Amino acid sequence: MSDTWSLVEPAFSVNTARAYEGLFTQGSGYLQIRGSLEEHLSDCPQDVTYTRMPTNVTSEKFPESKAKWGTYIPGLFGKHPFLCWEMLNLPSFIGLRPIVDGEALDMEHSRVDGYTRTLDLRTATLRRTVTWQTRSGAAIAVTFERFVSAHHPGVCVQRMTLACVQEQAVTVQASLDTDVRTNGYDHFTAVTLQAAGEDGITCHLETDGGDTVQMLTRVCAPSASWRYEAGARAAQRVAELRIPAGGTLIVEKRTAVATSRDLQPSDPAAVLAGIATSRYEDLHAEHAAMWAARWESADVQIEGDEASQRAMRCSLYHLLRAHVPGDSRVAIDAKGYAGDAYWGHFFWDTEIYLLPFFLYTDPERARTLVDFRVQALPEAKQIAARFGYDGARYPWQSDHAGRECCLLWQYSDHEVHVTADVAYGLVHFAQATDDPRYLFGPAAHVLVETARYWMQRIDWVPGQPHPSLLGVMGPDEYSPISHNNSYTNRLVRFALAKASEVGWQVGASAEECAAFALTGAALPTPRAQEGKLVLQCEGFDALAEPNFADMWRDRTKTFAAQVSQERLYRTKCLKQADVLMLMMLFPQEFTDAEVRCAWEYYLPYTTHDSSLSAGAHAVIACRLGLLDDAWAFWLHSTGLDLDVTHGGAAEGIHIASCGVNWQIAIYGFAGMASAMAAEHLTLRPQLPAQWSRLSFPILWKGCPVHIDISQEACTVTNRGEQELSVQVDEQHVVIPAGETVSMVMPVMAHVL
Repeated sequence: MSDTWSLVEPAFSVNTARAYEGLFTQGSGYLQIRGSLEEHLSDCPQDVTYTRMPTNVTSEKFPESKAKWGTYIPGLFGKHPFLCWEMLNLPSFIGLRPIVDGEALDMEHSRVDGYTRTLDLRTATLRRTVTWQTRSGAAIAVTFERFVSAHHPGVCVQRMTLACVQEQAVTVQASLDTDVRTNGYDHFTAVTLQAAGEDGITCHLETDGGDTVQMLTRVCAPSASWRYEAGARAAQRVAELRIPAGGTLIVEKRTAVATSRDLQPSDPAAVLAGIATSRYEDLHAEHAAMWAARWESADVQIEGDEASQRAMRCSLYHLLRAHVPGDSRVAIDAKGYAGDAYWGHFFWDTEIYLLPFFLYTDPERARTLVDFRVQALPEAKQIAARFGYDGARYPWQSDHAGRECCLLWQYSDHEVHVTADVAYGLVHFAQATDDPRYLFGPAAHVLVETARYWMQRIDWVPGQPHPSLLGVMGPDEYSPISHNNSYTNRLVRFALAKASEVGWQVGASAEECAAFALTGAALPTPRAQEGKLVLQCEGFDALAEPNFADMWRDRTKTFAAQVSQERLYRTKCLKQADVLMLMMLFPQEFTDAEVRCAWEYYLPYTTHDSSLSAGAHAVIACRLGLLDDAWAFWLHSTGLDLDVTHGGAAEGIHIASCGVNWQIAIYGFAGMASAMAAEHLTLRPQLPAQWSRLSFPILWKGCPVHIDISQEACTVTNRGEQELSVQVDEQHVVIPAGETVSMVMPVMAHVL
């Protein structure tokens, strides 16, 4: 039986190395490192300088490289000459390399047997084993292990174990390398490397973003004498050691990182001194205990399909790893702090794709995501002012300071729905946590200021009886300057209504609040086919029909990579769900017939060029009872990062898809309605035939609940202290505190 808590790289290949690096990213929230090899690869420099220009990342071709180091601290940004502010790739400190008789271990060129590298999702620990057949004839069993401590968030702990039948001399190099680039650019303005005591290396660097970073790495082995070697941008500790015959040599390396941006300033030397007497096993145990607590509140269990279980846990692992606890100055960037591709920027993913998982498993973590937008309000007001509007307008691509970092006008100027998505996220938090007071504090300022922006952004066209939102881009980014996009209009209508309700709390007059409500309510939802079809936007049905057979010959590449932008923008082709996304967010507002009509109309035109598309389609397919389609989209979405053969997470994790995968399981197959769509806990379970059981914990408006669904029944356990109202299909029950109810559809409930 395979282990559904493990991701395994069964053999090394340079063709999949970068994909596994992204997939095996480890992190404490505060500190994130890609799953790079400790000994690195030869002929693979990390200081390659190149010019990356703004472009459509979905179809961008990145520079060829066998490996890509990545060390990230969320919130550390620098100014790229062409890409605005971007998250910095920091020095790599994981270097640990054995050398025997002048031969360095190298996965590409050394002779190796029995290679296995495993990421233990349960404990966030990376372990690699390999037998190295050296050119001099020695067979050395090599094991690398490492974890980024959840208990000491700025600390990475590594261990290398070498074993050999006969006694063997070995040279060990432990390095710290600052000669790295971020998207081909060097953001470090000053770098100082020095020896630290008899076994350490210190690094002090200054960035062009005005931050300082300090690193201290120490290496330890029995009876070792470590000499110090340094170049301009890299340093290493080197020791001549011996593997005892039939025994093992254990080398440990511990690194602490601190920055000028830390909420609680620390000294790396003091941090490492504080754990100097702790064994590797002790440090790992306290780290694993914190991960066990995380899994207790978040794990989704799937029985009958090991591949789905593993994929689900992979998604949850990266969500838990990438979130920065207790720090509302950052959200989660689009690549989950596992790559440079999206520059470390934050998108609408935050509210729509990431927030729900945290809302229903750990509201404290969710709070930092919504508070990130609240603290960014001053910059949002400046963005609105630059466009000539009052109020606040949130950026399409946000850095840590809330600045607009998107340089492509189509998105930065027109994809304005993000401002309404922010409002949706704030209200979702208040609803899901049963804390309406949240909207009466600083969040109310966001709702009112964004409403003031919308009041000026909305046009009244002569001859039209209703207001209009002109020149917008909805979630479908292949329709750039559309009028009355249904998704955008509905989200703006929602945002204005909420602003009208809470505006009095922050000084908005009764007249202004009334205007918010009236204007929002009048925004139209375009329809066609005698009202049966919700149109994506006005005139969508008049666009040119696509000839996918001729225009999209290579389905291994995105549609946008094979046609011109001009062709995209005049054709009925969708990058991702748009109207269907609207119906996913507001399911209670559309009949099944309306949803099916939209499904049948838009699906043939949808290219799914976006990694976000499959998830929304899976949830809608579940609503419509199209389980074969839902299953196909589930496989597509969960396979995005796990498909290493086709790139997978080479440029970073598809973190929004990780959030969507949770939504497919919970909103889709379990049929749970969000707190935005239902007052009571509401479930409409329909498991895929491949699953015999789906169970998971949630917090429903502060009440801890455990849900267990089989093909025959749905069992709900109220782990809270108050009674819980539950609706399962047509059955409604009230579950007393501490009790369990089992519902065998369509038979009545039985209290256990």
